Amino acid sequence: MKRILSVILAALLALPFGFAAGAEDADAAPARTGTLKFIAYNVSGIPLVGGFQGSSFTTTKERAQTLGKLLNGTDVDFIGTEEDFNGAPYLAAEMTNYPFHSYTSGGLAQGQGLNVYSKYKIYNVERVKWRLEYGTVSGSMDAVSNKGFIYALVEFAEGVYINVINVHMDAGYDALSVLARADNFKQLAAYINENLNDGRPLIVQGDFNFKFKRELKDDMYNNLLVPTGTKDVWAELSNHGIYDTSDPEFNKIAPGDDLDRIIYRSGDYMTITPIAKTVPPLTGENGERYTDHNPMLTEFEYTITGSEPTPENLTEPVEENPVLLTLKEIVWAFVRLIQMVLGLVEFPYLAYQGIDILVNGKAP
Repeated sequence: MKRILSVILAALLALPFGFAAGAEDADAAPARTGTLKFIAYNVSGIPLVGGFQGSSFTTTKERAQTLGKLLNGTDVDFIGTEEDFNGAPYLAAEMTNYPFHSYTSGGLAQGQGLNVYSKYKIYNVERVKWRLEYGTVSGSMDAVSNKGFIYALVEFAEGVYINVINVHMDAGYDALSVLARADNFKQLAAYINENLNDGRPLIVQGDFNFKFKRELKDDMYNNLLVPTGTKDVWAELSNHGIYDTSDPEFNKIAPGDDLDRIIYRSGDYMTITPIAKTVPPLTGENGERYTDHNPMLTEFEYTITGSEPTPENLTEPVEENPVLLTLKEIVWAFVRLIQMVLGLVEFPYLAYQGIDILVNGKAP
C-alpha cells in the first residue's frame, strides 16, 4: 500500500511540472523562415527629359504604362519607384498585383516622384523632404522638385513588421551636389535613429546617386551606414563586405556598384540576410530599355525568432483630394518658375561644370 501511495504521490507532484513544461514549449513558437524580394526602380518619369532616357523614346504616359505592366509581372514582394512624378497615376493603374501602395504626391512641380507598392499591408506612410538640395539650372536641377524619401511600415506576416524606406538622393558629382548628397545621408541617418530604433528590421532602397568607386566626399559609409548600423547589399554580396576604397582588397570593377542600391539591418525579432542581387530584364519586346538606371532586385532570406510588440499606431495610406492636389501643383509651378529665374545666378557654376566634364570626363 505504501508503495502504491508513493507512486501516486510522485505522479501528482510531477503533474504540475509536466503541464508547466508543456505550456512553455507551446509559447516558444518555432522560428519561421522564408525569402522576400525587393526592387528599386527609377522609372525616368521626368516630363520631356525622361523620354530620352533609356534606349526607346516614349511619352510620360506610355512609359509609365509600359513599366507598370513590366513591374506588375515581376512577382516580387515590394517595389519602390523613383521619378514617377506625372506618370504615377498611369503606373499605379497597371500595378494590379500590388493592392497596397502609396498615392501620388503630385507632378514634377510639387511631387517627390516616389511611391511604394506592396503585396502586403502598409501603414504609417510618411514623406520627408531633403533639407539641402542643389541646382535649379546647374547641378542636376534637384531643386525643381521636392525630392526626399518615403517611409512605410510593412506587415509581411501577421504581427510581423518591417520598416521600409524608398529614397531619391541629390544627383550629380559636382562639388555642390556632392555636398548636398552628403547632407541627405546625414538627414536620413538622423531620421532612422530618431524614429526607427524599434527593434524591427530596416530596408532602405532607391536611387542613392552614389557609387563607392567614385570615391567622392559624399561618403555614404560614414554619413549613413556607420551611424545607423546598416549594411550595403552590393558591398556584402559582391565586395566581400569591404567598404574602404583604399583597402587593396576593394574591387573597383565588381559589377553592381551602381546608383540604385539597397541597405539593410536585422531586427530584434527577425533577421534578414541578402542572398542574391540581380538586374531584372525589364525591357520591351525588342529589348528596349525605359530608364537610364540599372534597376536592382534583391532577395533576402529572413528568420523570425520571436514575437514583436504590436505597433501602437497603424494608419493606412489615404489618397489626397485630387482638386487640392491640382491647386497645390499650380502654386508650386509658380514657385518653380521663380526659382528658375533666381537660379540664373548659377550660370557661372553651370559653365564650370561643362568645362570640368570636358577636361576630366564624366565620373564613373
